[in-house]
Amino acid sequence: MATVVLSYLFGMFGADRFYLGKTRSALVKLFTLGGFGYWWLIDLLITLFGGQRDAWGLRLRGYERHKKTVWIALGALFGVSLVGGLVALAATASVGESGPTPFGWILLSTAAAAAAIGGVVVLVRRRARRVPSSSARRPNSVPPSIWSYLERIAVLRAKYVTRSAGGDDVAGSVIQQLDSLTSNTSELFTRLAARSEKSQRDRARREYEDKLGKLTAALDDDYLLDVLASPRLWDDPEQRISDVRAAVAAVDAQLLANVRQVNARKGIVFTVAIDGLIGPRKAMDDWQRDFDRAARDGDSPPML
Repeated sequence: MATVVLSYLFGMFGADRFYLGKTRSALVKLFTLGGFGYWWLIDLLITLFGGQRDAWGLRLRGYERHKKTVWIALGALFGVSLVGGLVALAATASVGESGPTPFGWILLSTAAAAAAIGGVVVLVRRRARRVPSSSARRPNSVPPSIWSYLERIAVLRAKYVTRSAGGDDVAGSVIQQLDSLTSNTSELFTRLAARSEKSQRDRARREYEDKLGKLTAALDDDYLLDVLASPRLWDDPEQRISDVRAAVAAVDAQLLANVRQVNARKGIVFTVAIDGLIGPRKAMDDWQRDFDRAARDGDSPPML
């Protein structure tokens, strides 16, 4: 690395050869200003291609390790120099004694058009980033295996939407069932996660992996969608459709019941807490009610 830097920056003065211990040739290079530039260029190329040797004839250490970095840095340096030269040349050709030349006007128009296009592209990309993705993200509370079934149900739902748009009433009712099924599944696992009961979550996951797997298979192209598309090819298609819809409704009802069970356990905790807060007030209200009833009946009032 040091040799190539010295060769490029100070090679005209023999700095690279002084560094390698080649004092005699370095002095010649110094007094001839790098062999009038040719020696400087030849030494630089020899170093870049790994042919440079030190005063003892040994190959420079670190060449294999740093050659890629050196070539990238040198290419960037030459690239910047080239671009800078082209910009300077274009600036010189764009302006004359009386103002911008025809080439200058073309260059300015091209630059303005490029800036406008760039602005439109940036604006479109920013708006695209603001639009939410069509694919929903998996909530952390829903297990990946369950979410994969929900994603599959979403794909199937789109197929039923297509059939419903074609006038299939059964497909429309299936869509409503799938929406309810997806919502209740997400609700169950979200509420189970909030209670931090791992055993219950694992049991629910195992149970609904099996149920959702069977439902997605029944709802797929190989069965219900095919029955709806080609009922004449199936025996008793109405019963098959009814069975699948009943299965979806049963699983959905079970999901809803499980959600209510989770809420009921949570409700017991809050009911006890609320009773503790309203207990004294409730006792006073009961005494007042008994007192009023005794006064109406002519009995002696209850004692506190």
